[in-house]
Amino acid sequence: MGEHENVLDFTAYKMRNLIEDLANANRLDYANAMQDALDSYLLGEVRIGFIDGWPYVLDTIKDINL
Repeated sequence: MGEHENVLDFTAYKMRNLIEDLANANRLDYANAMQDALDSYLLGEVRIGFIDGWPYVLDTIKDINL
């Protein structure tokens, strides 16, 4: 078993919370866009970083220096 296999995926957890909060605030347009980003992240198509608590989709990690 790998060293990090039981570590919670913070990105997915944070995105799910944001999606739920936005849906509850009736901001379904933003919730749907974030769900699409999360789906792409979970499929390994993009990376997601956070700045000031909001997600940014990164096509390549060198796009932004976190």
